[in-house]
Amino acid sequence: MDQSAILFEENYIFRNYKSITSNNDVALTEFVANAWDAGAHNVVITIPTEEHEKIIIEDDGIGMSDEEFRNRWMTLNYDRQKRQGKEVTFPCDVEKSKRIAYGRNGVGRHGMLCFSDTYTVETWKDGICNIYNISISKGEAPFKIISHLAMEKIGHGTKLYTFVTRHLPDADAMTDILSARFLYDPNFSVKINDKKIDLSEHKGVVFTKDFVTSANAKLSMICIDSEKTAAKSQQHGIAFWVSGRLVGQPSWSYGKTTFLDGRFRAAKRYTIIIKTDDLIDDVLPDWSGFVDSGNMKSHYESIKQEVDSFIKSVMKDHINEIRYDVIRESRDDLEPLNIKGKRTIATFIEKITELNPIITPDYLKSSIDALISIEKASKGEMLLSQLSQMTPEQLDKLTDILNTWDVDDIATVIGEIDKRVVVVEAIQRLYNDRATEELHTLHPLVLNSRWLFGPQYDSPMFVSNSALTTVINSLFNKEDIDIDSIDNPKRRPDIVCLKDFSLKAVCTDRIDLTAGEIMKPDQVLIVEVKRGGFEITDKEINQIEYYVRQIRKSAILHSSATIDAYIVGAKLGDIDQEKETTSGRIHAVTYGQLVDTANSKLFRLRDTLQEHYDLMGQESIVEKALKESTQLKMKI
Repeated sequence: MDQSAILFEENYIFRNYKSITSNNDVALTEFVANAWDAGAHNVVITIPTEEHEKIIIEDDGIGMSDEEFRNRWMTLNYDRQKRQGKEVTFPCDVEKSKRIAYGRNGVGRHGMLCFSDTYTVETWKDGICNIYNISISKGEAPFKIISHLAMEKIGHGTKLYTFVTRHLPDADAMTDILSARFLYDPNFSVKINDKKIDLSEHKGVVFTKDFVTSANAKLSMICIDSEKTAAKSQQHGIAFWVSGRLVGQPSWSYGKTTFLDGRFRAAKRYTIIIKTDDLIDDVLPDWSGFVDSGNMKSHYESIKQEVDSFIKSVMKDHINEIRYDVIRESRDDLEPLNIKGKRTIATFIEKITELNPIITPDYLKSSIDALISIEKASKGEMLLSQLSQMTPEQLDKLTDILNTWDVDDIATVIGEIDKRVVVVEAIQRLYNDRATEELHTLHPLVLNSRWLFGPQYDSPMFVSNSALTTVINSLFNKEDIDIDSIDNPKRRPDIVCLKDFSLKAVCTDRIDLTAGEIMKPDQVLIVEVKRGGFEITDKEINQIEYYVRQIRKSAILHSSATIDAYIVGAKLGDIDQEKETTSGRIHAVTYGQLVDTANSKLFRLRDTLQEHYDLMGQESIVEKALKESTQLKMKI
């Protein structure tokens, strides 16, 4: 053997293609995508009910010759678009149409290794059927052809099969999953165990529009109202369908762009579909999302303009509902006002909601509360007094601000900035202070500021879950939990306090169709906060990885649930900060990194306003920061 030759470990494929070799839904999705790319009109999948029985995927696509099979199937990371082009080639005897191929880097063929270490491929065209037995290997190649047989056969197509030894799929679950990942096409049929899958159709459409982005991509926007469709599990957000295949999962946030606040009524009612063929080159190889690029940023900006326009138009129909909700909440404060004051408030509500129909009830109520305060004699006089003390230049600046901003927007922006900057400032001051009583100061600051770990977690949809809490509590001995440190443990089930760390777990819930439409934890966030001076080593990484693994094994999660676990300490040892396992993702960060990241997300406003916060003593700023989250009891 050539001593300079590159050799492969036996588990090379499993280590480098973990997603497709360990997730049966990903494997079957790729088989359907491969059939689409082969110009197939029909895909037939046979899923057994027990292990050690045969799973079969067969299509009537163009098939492969022996030369094509060896050049394509046996080439690692085969570049389909470079070798065969973007458009699908159809068999000569079937109806042709324009199809854009999904294949990117030759990963789909490894799907059979999800079920067994060996499998068989039968592929036929031009009167010849080639049958290959494929097996995992090592040394000179990570997989190899064990045997090859050629025989006569008319027609065209490809058939893959093996005996399932692991990751046995559930036929009903796969039916639901595949139906949601591919768009309906009259010339493309998929069957599982002789049952035809109803591929996704867009129902409840209330608005459509074609437009071109600033980066010259042609897109079609389709807006769906969930109240006009019977789909109970409709996921709301922006759903990107590229060449008829869903990219990732619908979300109101992509990259650094948030298209709509998830708390808006419209966000809980509408799904906006973006259909195109032009973004195919920007899709990640595993179709979980898009590449992070300036090109996609331009696309997102153009899409956001169209989404904003649509949301503003539909929200006008909900203005009265928002008005009545806020008035009911403010009734106790409104009743003592005189007639003039009530009319002033009513006029203000009407005008602000007409000008800004996407205003949230919380923001509207904040501005109404401020206006009610002015209407009350003492507060009104105070405001007039403050105005009288301003210089002409300051009054001009205030006038310019009020001409540009609504009062509720000002209050909301300033309040949100202050709340977040105060938290960052408090963490900065505390984490290096050895005198800090961390359990009742530093820990709650971090645990209750989910936005520090990503904008996707800054949502009221992330809450504690009783099933998740039960699993987490089972990981610890009762004597290790510091129950006295929590004001009321029953009211804070998502916080666990131990000697060296505090831990919090929250999640979103989603209906799991594989479990009879039961709500199950979907996106799980775990934050573990270490005591001051603590160095995170492999031991701590292994510990939190154990928690994640046990939660995944508990079977309480949604079939497509994700787990992100963050461990926060004073410093990092010789470890990888990011680790992805089959159970979830582990992130190790320091308090300093949290502060720097948060400061960057806040556009360095903390630096700009440093003088303002320097005037506040440490005790005041900590007290103010903790006021935002009162879950833990403070001991003075």
